[in-house]
Amino acid sequence: MAAKLNFTSKVRAGMAAERVSAGERLAEADVVNIAHRDAGAPGAAVSPAVAPTESEAPLSLHAVRKIPVEDVVSNPYNPRAFYSAETIDELAGSFATQGQITPILVTKLAAFPGQYVIVDGERRIRAARSRGDKFIDADIREGLDNQNLYLRAYHANKEREEQTVFDDALAWKKLLDDRVYVDQVELGVAVGEDPKHISKVISLTSLPPYLLQRMAQNGRDIGLGHAYNIKLIFDRAGATVAEHWLQQAIEGKASVRKLEAAASAEAGARRVGPRRTHYQSRVQFNRPDGVALGELKLFGDGRAELSLKGIAPADQQRLAERVKAVVEQWASEMDGSDTA
Repeated sequence: MAAKLNFTSKVRAGMAAERVSAGERLAEADVVNIAHRDAGAPGAAVSPAVAPTESEAPLSLHAVRKIPVEDVVSNPYNPRAFYSAETIDELAGSFATQGQITPILVTKLAAFPGQYVIVDGERRIRAARSRGDKFIDADIREGLDNQNLYLRAYHANKEREEQTVFDDALAWKKLLDDRVYVDQVELGVAVGEDPKHISKVISLTSLPPYLLQRMAQNGRDIGLGHAYNIKLIFDRAGATVAEHWLQQAIEGKASVRKLEAAASAEAGARRVGPRRTHYQSRVQFNRPDGVALGELKLFGDGRAELSLKGIAPADQQRLAERVKAVVEQWASEMDGSDTA
């Protein structure tokens, strides 16, 4: 028995000494179990990477083996929605120099016959795909339902501090929409959060995706307090004003308190100011890299308003001439249709 414990200690020490990217290590309990299994320890107990909850089913631990990359599908309840291309590239580089140090964790679901569903390891599978790898090392678990699928990945990401409130917003909304949890109270118990907090976070999903993306990319500067007040500003004053305040917050020029004041001011303007005519539809313009350029609003009274920003002075006149040509062409076509 002592020999097996010494072997386990060596394996644990060796794994701890490896330099791997944040969040790419197995939980310590899983490492112990793998060591016992490799040393031939009969009936070694399986310890999940996180403390089990009432909703978590017993798990079966299988030998790590290579599986086809093309047979791996993403976690439908992945708690992360936003990934940095730079970190994926860095991990792919690590694969090239060190190989895959930590297996991905996958399971089998009836909804995905013949495929492996990721529980933990989305960054690793993306790195493998970017390299064109045909196979990837995987630890296959059985007995996971949709709640397990979410909770194991959620706790793993939270421990690594990889997950943002914006990831939570999208993940929690999908969990409730799909009835994985019946309401915000049940979800709150599962993730250890107050239902009011969950409601506040989910409300962020009403923002346009490009705004959520920008917030997630600047997660170190933009917290829930910033985001929620920017959401209120968006609801009360529209995208252009919200984008202005988001940029101010990113640059460190707008604290949460300042955003609260701006949101309150917009609410007051709506109560006492002239009634605004709401547009019926709008077209948004973005640069190829996703940065917003502006929008075209169409109103029911026949008006159309074009608002653009970030145009270099040298390009403004050229843009004006093109817009003028488009409008004049359209006007001539309208005249022809009126007299036909």
